[in-house]
Amino acid sequence: MYPAFQQSTIASSLDDQFAFRPTGSTTAAVISLLHSVTQMLNTNPYVSVIALDFSKAFDTVRHVTLMEKIATLSLPDYVYNWLVNFSQVVCNVLDTVATRQH
Repeated sequence: MYPAFQQSTIASSLDDQFAFRPTGSTTAAVISLLHSVTQMLNTNPYVSVIALDFSKAFDTVRHVTLMEKIATLSLPDYVYNWLVNFSQVVCNVLDTVATRQH
């Protein structure tokens, strides 16, 4: 893990992060997800999980079209707003990287 992330206030907010950590892995993330879902099923009749794979997705898709399609789903407003915000942030990062490469 990056030394800056090991500070107690930052580290405690990254407990559910698996990337960029020596012990982090996809397997650890799946085990953690399975544990969380199992715990939720103890007190809820069902649990909904939305899994999104964003690897290379944002440089090959029209973001306006993606958001239009997501808007047709029956999602709570806060989930839709988070996805829109995330999409905008990723696009800004990709634009910055592309600009620096040229």
